[in-house]
Amino acid sequence: MICFNKHSINSPRYLLSILLLLPLLGCQQTKLVFTDEQAPVTPTFNLLEGAPQLHRVKPELNSGTESWAPQVHPLTTDFTLHLFPPSPSELNYVELVLINSDQPFNNIDILNTALNERAIWLASQHPISCIESLRIRAGMHSISIKMACPAEELPQSLSILNDSWQDSAFEHVDIDNVRRKLKLNKHINAYSGAEIDKVWANIILGNKHPYNQALNNLVLQDELSLSRLSKLQREMRAGARWHLFMSLPANHRVSDLAQSNILTQEFLIEEAKRLAKLLTRSSPVAAKDGHAGREDAAALVKVAQATDTAAESFINTDKIIYLIDAPGAVQTQVRVGYRLPLSASSSGSNSDTMKNDFSSSHPLSCQLLADWLGRSFSGRLYYDLREKRGLTYGIYGRCFDNPQSRTLKYYGSTQLQHTGAFVAGILAHLQLTTEQEVTSAELMALKTYEKSKYTLTMQSQYSSKIQYIKQLTLKRSSQDLANIQIQIKELTGKQLMQMSQSIFDSPPYILLRGDADKISGDLKDKLPDWHIEKVEP
Repeated sequence: MICFNKHSINSPRYLLSILLLLPLLGCQQTKLVFTDEQAPVTPTFNLLEGAPQLHRVKPELNSGTESWAPQVHPLTTDFTLHLFPPSPSELNYVELVLINSDQPFNNIDILNTALNERAIWLASQHPISCIESLRIRAGMHSISIKMACPAEELPQSLSILNDSWQDSAFEHVDIDNVRRKLKLNKHINAYSGAEIDKVWANIILGNKHPYNQALNNLVLQDELSLSRLSKLQREMRAGARWHLFMSLPANHRVSDLAQSNILTQEFLIEEAKRLAKLLTRSSPVAAKDGHAGREDAAALVKVAQATDTAAESFINTDKIIYLIDAPGAVQTQVRVGYRLPLSASSSGSNSDTMKNDFSSSHPLSCQLLADWLGRSFSGRLYYDLREKRGLTYGIYGRCFDNPQSRTLKYYGSTQLQHTGAFVAGILAHLQLTTEQEVTSAELMALKTYEKSKYTLTMQSQYSSKIQYIKQLTLKRSSQDLANIQIQIKELTGKQLMQMSQSIFDSPPYILLRGDADKISGDLKDKLPDWHIEKVEP
């Protein structure tokens, strides 16, 4: 205990000490000063003075797809072989893909976790050299298992892919560890703020949408067993189709006679036929179950066409800012976007949609508007809100084009004091695209970006196959993808404005995650026409 006598208390030195300690005795709070709104600024694309003149290579855009599209060999009604060009490494990139375009795979998150756990076990047990190349890639409508193996190990790799879909696939998997990983992912998402994307999906699609019903089955995750896992795998096969990807043999002579049969196209086709028979013969799904699965899928397609056809059904008329309250958060996560119709006609035909004018139902409208405003450094939102004003570390746009939904989303994060200015800035840019035609230089920059993205995608076996799977899932051909590049090449500024007007003339959906007590007042001041509605994660 510290004691002071009367004289020391009255001394000037003591009083000075008390004054210096006062700031430490209480909790200081700095009042937030919120950032003002500003008019949107668009990027300029001027030639640099004194820059070296580079020789521009302008290859003719090939409307065909011979340079990268595979040879297609339908082996059965449910099994198709796709032979891709030879790999530069001379490894054979083998990939078995299960696709169901008509309905999403229920509980694909659970199966994906289990298959990855199986891959870890195989890596420690299987003797072939390429076992560590085993990878699983899962989506709502497709799941692929792939390996990159030398020619002599091709039969063994196909055997591993086949075994992955048998009832006994998970007998060596630690099911308790699968359950733990699923629960851990849930906690990680809540802690990291990734829960906002789950809420976003419920808002923009509705909680009854098949995509939102297919994931995060907490009851099944808690009660997961090997038998439930095998049943889940069997259910996924009903109504789905198999696609096997392999690399064509390199065009050179083979000195090793033992490998001469392996390195031929005929051998690859025979191996694929053998795999097709194994998957069909060992399929636990009875023929009547498969037929019933296809009937259910057809019914779902009709429902989707009835609800996703008319563009009017997706026009948002309410100006609502949905807010996930995160007390103590030091930043605000922002999602702004639209749900778009899948087709413009009652037929719901993909081919018809691809030929339509650039309305809200055209897939290219979604792609170009995502890239025009949200393509990072040269996109309008990044240039203005990041480079010019410093309101964010990054803001991006993305088109989510799926068989049963198409959504356009702009996303980023900002500091609390920038929240109102950041959201208002996004809305101002959306409105500007409907009122002011793009300059020729900016349009050319967008076309260059799209062409470069397409070229880079097709030059990589990895990315081109991801794109190819997406085309199969959407029931679009490789020619459709090439035709889109021609449409981009011929795009005019007036057509780009037509796209933006067909979508941005209505208010977007807005979802924020941040400290409601600190940011609500700023939002009301800058966006007085918008109503704030709190939602639970």
